[in-house]
Amino acid sequence: METAKELRQGDEWHSQWEANFDNARDECMTEADNIVMEVEHIVGDLDQRLDVQNTLILAEAINKVIQLRYYTYIDQFNNVAYDYDFSNDIKMVLQDRLSFEMEVR
Repeated sequence: METAKELRQGDEWHSQWEANFDNARDECMTEADNIVMEVEHIVGDLDQRLDVQNTLILAEAINKVIQLRYYTYIDQFNNVAYDYDFSNDIKMVLQDRLSFEMEVR
């Protein structure tokens, strides 16, 4: 059974987790955007076709972006790591920018 002190510490951690959510999401989406910007030009805008020579480049970029969906944010003030699940945001970025349909489980 948890003590009152442990419960307060858990509540404080959760409050900090919520307080850092927007910063974590912004940081994660910036990283995803930087990766996608490097490759989105190789996917045809209208026909969404890909030159076979660019397949590996695009696949590596997609894998990097997918790995960001479980994002660890380090709070600069208290040096604590907080984990977030941005699967839906990452899915949207991949679909909108690269026409790649990621399955979210």
